Amino acid sequence: MSRFQLQLTLLAMLALGAVGCSDGRTNLSNPSATAFKRVLSRGEIRCAYVSYPPYAIKDPNSGKLSGIFVETLEEVGRRLELRVNWVEEVGFGNALEGLNSDRYDILGSGLWQNASRSKAAYFTTPLFYNPVTVWGRPLDARRFANQLGAINDKGLRISVQDGAIEDLIAQRDFPKAQRVSVPQMNQWSDVLLNITTGKADLTFAEPAAVYPFLEKNPGTLVEIPQQRPPRIFANSYAIKFGEEEFKAVLDGAIQEIINDGTMERILSGYEKVPGEYYRVAPPYSSPTPLARKAA
Repeated sequence: MSRFQLQLTLLAMLALGAVGCSDGRTNLSNPSATAFKRVLSRGEIRCAYVSYPPYAIKDPNSGKLSGIFVETLEEVGRRLELRVNWVEEVGFGNALEGLNSDRYDILGSGLWQNASRSKAAYFTTPLFYNPVTVWGRPLDARRFANQLGAINDKGLRISVQDGAIEDLIAQRDFPKAQRVSVPQMNQWSDVLLNITTGKADLTFAEPAAVYPFLEKNPGTLVEIPQQRPPRIFANSYAIKFGEEEFKAVLDGAIQEIINDGTMERILSGYEKVPGEYYRVAPPYSSPTPLARKAA
């Protein structure tokens, strides 16, 4: 065991001992006391993933994983001296279930934070933020540019997948508009096909989800500019609700990866267009060279 792992183990023992003293039920003889303790005892982080490019990309031939969240979690594992074991592919609908039944320790492909999910899981510090923007046919760009209010019209058709974020935005923000739905089991690209085939007018999506479609169908859709995106979401790893020690360790590693520029390198490698992902702003201001010299 390395010195770093020994320090983590001692930290876990102290934390668990404190909990055991407080309620008399949790102790070190319980191998499932916390995800953090299980990770340390195995020397590995067991990870689930949703196959969702560019966050988690599964090679159809080799099964090898790549992507923004996969690369970042592999780097977290290296820095914590822990193996990263990708044990299960899941869907967005059952991902949090597996966390809370201890089938795996972390959802390693990223998940947007929102109020309902925050009641079911803990989220790490964000790796970056995703804007959800308006997309439509090129001919409609001028009509709806900087005119979000014009979307809330009974004659307008919004393409959505049942229960997805664009469906929620349509229901909450544009209740007068018609919703043209595709089932959850369909490919999400069907939402975009509804627009290109004239069945719907607009949808709401993160740019990263639309660019692969545009590579195969160039010129069919455009991002319609607005003064502010309809939604902005923090994109983070999810872990079991209540796992405070595990979250603290992950947060420390992620913050280091952001601060030393590794996160920027990873994001830039997958970004189709500059600014596609909103970076985490540093929580500090650095003095100018002149101020440092004066000091």
